[in-house]
Amino acid sequence: MKKYYIIALVAMAAILILLISNIKGRYDGYVQEVSEAIDKAYGYAELIERQIRGRIPNPDSGRPVISYDVETTPKQWVDSMLSLPKVKNGNYVIYAVDGREAKAKGIAKSDSEVSALYWHDRYIDLGFFINLPILDSIFSSHMNMDVPHRYILSDKEKQVIDSCGDFSFKQANYQRNYQIGLKGRQFLQMEALISFKKFAKKEVFPLLMSFLLMLLALGCVLMQLTVIRKKERALLQREAATGGIIHDLKGPVTTAISIMESLKDTEKDGVMKDIESHNAIMLKHVQHEIETLGNTIREERMHIIVNRKPTDIALLAETVKQEVDMVYQAKQHTISIDNQLPQDLMPEVDSDKVERILRNLVENAVKYADAGVEVQIRLALQNNVPVVMVQDNGWGIAPKHIKKIFKPYYRIEQPVGRHRNGHGMGLTNSMHLVRAHGGKMWVQSELGKGSTFSFSLPQT
Repeated sequence: MKKYYIIALVAMAAILILLISNIKGRYDGYVQEVSEAIDKAYGYAELIERQIRGRIPNPDSGRPVISYDVETTPKQWVDSMLSLPKVKNGNYVIYAVDGREAKAKGIAKSDSEVSALYWHDRYIDLGFFINLPILDSIFSSHMNMDVPHRYILSDKEKQVIDSCGDFSFKQANYQRNYQIGLKGRQFLQMEALISFKKFAKKEVFPLLMSFLLMLLALGCVLMQLTVIRKKERALLQREAATGGIIHDLKGPVTTAISIMESLKDTEKDGVMKDIESHNAIMLKHVQHEIETLGNTIREERMHIIVNRKPTDIALLAETVKQEVDMVYQAKQHTISIDNQLPQDLMPEVDSDKVERILRNLVENAVKYADAGVEVQIRLALQNNVPVVMVQDNGWGIAPKHIKKIFKPYYRIEQPVGRHRNGHGMGLTNSMHLVRAHGGKMWVQSELGKGSTFSFSLPQT
């Protein structure tokens, strides 16, 4: 049951992470949107503020201006123009600047930015610094939203020249640093607070819907967990009841087998002796099915006790052969035994459990095959470990089923005409019994050519 709680907790955590990621993604998009609006509004405010300062009279006003495009003018022309005096004969003014260095350093991206920075230098030379209140007024009127912000104008030594704006917030999540002029004598730092509260107010409906969806998903997970708990409880109750019924059945069947064995030993009439022997075998078959059912319903909670004792594996194989021959006497088949074990070898195993494993494998080989099937029980040593192999030339198993056939209740759908009764418990139970002995079980099969089931019985 713990794994269901873990799965539920993982699902809840995943839903919460998705919700947080969604909110963060939307907020990051909102921050990007506001940042772009601030950049745009600042660019406009800086342009207007600079134009206002440009209207202040200066010694060069009223004279003709020679301008040129640094990017398209040949370098030698630019160099020669830069060497000309700014004022020649009082007739014209040359405002010349080489913007190539500024672009290379990333200070400016275009000729217009180079020109703007140049004029900032000109105004600084004349003592006309940026007017922060005017800049702020233009910026605020151009922004379409209220964003707390401030400006700090400093020199290259980081000494504050002037400041303006809202200094009530401590930490800003928007910050831009602008170099004022090409000479780097002044710097303007702009900071702003893009508030999450305003984002929440703007996105209140999407956020509310996301929260409600999260609650709905969590509710579904909890409901499923409740259903699983109820079914788990019902299964445990069913298992307990079934276990009780199986326990009640085992006693009478065991008693009936003992009676049949006693009658068989005392019976002198040959026909009656055969009938009693047949009945004893059929009752053992029923006993085997009851044991398989009981072990399978307990699955992983099953603790199998192995009572080891020296056992003649070949004699077990002969017993299984006779019993399966008796049960399937109406179906044409052949069962043979190939004993390659040393004659004096008596492996220490639980004889009853090994007999049940072997009976299940041999019975399956006869059952899942056409009439005339040939089954061979081979006993051999592999790496000094006894190994039992049951080989048949029956229908075989497709590769897609090989890894699944040992799972509880797994059944292979057979074509029309090949259906056989089965519950998918025999191989699962056999696997548990082999593992209880410390061995392993494996299968080799090819569709249409038969199968070989093998299991090892290592000694302690």
